[in-house]
Amino acid sequence: MADAFAPQPAVLLVEDDPVQLMEAAASLRDAGFAVAEAATVEVAQAHLAARPELIALVADVDLPGEPLSGFTLAKAVAARWPERAILIVSGLAWPEEGAMPMGAGFLRKPFTADGLAKALRSVLTARGLHSPGG
Repeated sequence: MADAFAPQPAVLLVEDDPVQLMEAAASLRDAGFAVAEAATVEVAQAHLAARPELIALVADVDLPGEPLSGFTLAKAVAARWPERAILIVSGLAWPEEGAMPMGAGFLRKPFTADGLAKALRSVLTARGLHSPGG
C-alpha cells in the first residue's frame, strides 16, 4: 500500500472534451497522481509555466486553436521543459514520423482507466521519474 503522506506526482491533463477530461482526471487521481486540468493549449501553457512540480503532460491530439494540436503542444513542451515526460492520446490520429518529440508515448483512444495509468507510468519510468504503483 502506498504511503498516504507521500507526495503525489503531479501531471497536467489536456483534453477539450469535458466528459473525457473528467473521466481521465479521475482515473489518474485514482492511480495516485495529482492532476492539473486544462481544456486549451493556452491554459496548459500557463499551468506548465507556473507549476514546476508538474512532471508529465498527458495531451489529446485534437485540441482547439489550430494550428496548435496535442502534437505541437508536445513538441513545445519538450523544447521548453525537456525534463517533463509526455504522453499523447488520440482516437482520431496516429502519429506520423516526426510528429512527436523523442521519448513521448502514444495511447490510442478509447482506453481503460488502467490503460491510461499504465501508459503514463511507462513514459515516466522511461524518463527515470517516479510514479505511483510503478
